[in-house]
Amino acid sequence: MSRQAAPGTERLEHGYRRLLACYPRSFRADSEEEVLAVLLAAAAEGQARVGSAEAWDLIRGAVRMWLWPAAPRPRAVRAAVKFMLAGAAAELAVVITMLTTAPAVRAALAAKDAAAVHPVAVRLIVDLGAAPLVIGLWLWLAWANGRGEDWARMISAACFGLVTLSMIAVLGQGGAVYALANVAVASLEWALGLVSVVLIFTPAAWRYYRPQPAQQ
Repeated sequence: MSRQAAPGTERLEHGYRRLLACYPRSFRADSEEEVLAVLLAAAAEGQARVGSAEAWDLIRGAVRMWLWPAAPRPRAVRAAVKFMLAGAAAELAVVITMLTTAPAVRAALAAKDAAAVHPVAVRLIVDLGAAPLVIGLWLWLAWANGRGEDWARMISAACFGLVTLSMIAVLGQGGAVYALANVAVASLEWALGLVSVVLIFTPAAWRYYRPQPAQQ
């Protein structure tokens, strides 16, 4: 029995189109209908919704296309982008750690130097407020470096310098004494930044960021 344009089939097609909308516009213009036809042909008889495994594969493919252009990428650049994505996850871990350790930090400060409680509380609020921006910056730099944008390397290096200065300031204020967990997670984020910056300035990456002019 041939497949009819039943409501279930229409719902399935709509689900696939919603996922394909995550892909770059150039890809959708060239290949969306072809990919959609393949997906519908491979769907099980009577299937009305996109499976979770299918959805995950399509989303992962979209992320890969947005982060990396079609041009070949050196291994160093691919690794650097992964480290930047890990940096975004590390910043989220920093936020969770700050929230969970805040009461203990406040108690330790109050016992040793009550005057320091307020400045540290203000810094905590500032850091938590800036966290979404930091996560967004990690993701944005991963996307831009994956596409070979030379300016992204400069911004990455500048941001790493700022993070380094911030780490030195925290350690200078005795942060390691009061919030070892915070410093440990922040140090991990710093290390991810260091590795990613080193990778995007390797000779192989330099050639990728400075490609030959495209011939029209």
